[in-house]
Amino acid sequence: MSASTINIVKYYFHSGNVPKTQARIAQLIRLAYQTARDKELHPKAVFIRSEVHDTTTIDGKHVKDPLGDHVTFSYKTQDHLGRETHVACHGYVKDKKTLEFREATHAPEKPDSTKKKSGKDVWPSGEEELWEAPDVGYSHLE
Repeated sequence: MSASTINIVKYYFHSGNVPKTQARIAQLIRLAYQTARDKELHPKAVFIRSEVHDTTTIDGKHVKDPLGDHVTFSYKTQDHLGRETHVACHGYVKDKKTLEFREATHAPEKPDSTKKKSGKDVWPSGEEELWEAPDVGYSHLE
C-alpha cells in the first residue's frame, strides 16, 4: 500500500531578480520541484538562480549549453541543511514560455560558501540577498 506524504519546501529567488508575475513564479517553482524530484529527492529549500537561458560553464568557459534551454537551481534536502551544502542542477525545458520539464542534470554536492566568479557565495547567506516565495507544499505517493 502506498503512503502519501506532504513536503513543505522553501523557495528563494535573488531579491533583485524576483519574477514580475505570480504565474511566472508558479511556473519556476513547479519546474524547480520537478528538477529536484528527478533524483527522487525531497527538497526542503530550493534557490531559483536564474530565468530560462541556453548557456552554461564547461571547463571554465561560458558557452551555449548543448542540452538547450534550462533554468539553474540549487536545492537542499534535510541532510544538506545541517551541513550547509547544496546541489546545483539544471532543469531543461521543452518550451521557454511554459517551462514544461524535459530532463535534469545534477552537479555534485558543494558548500554553500562556494564562490561565483563575482566573489559572492553561490547560495547567499544574507537574508537581504534572498526573497522567499510563499510556502508551497507538494504531495506525492510512495
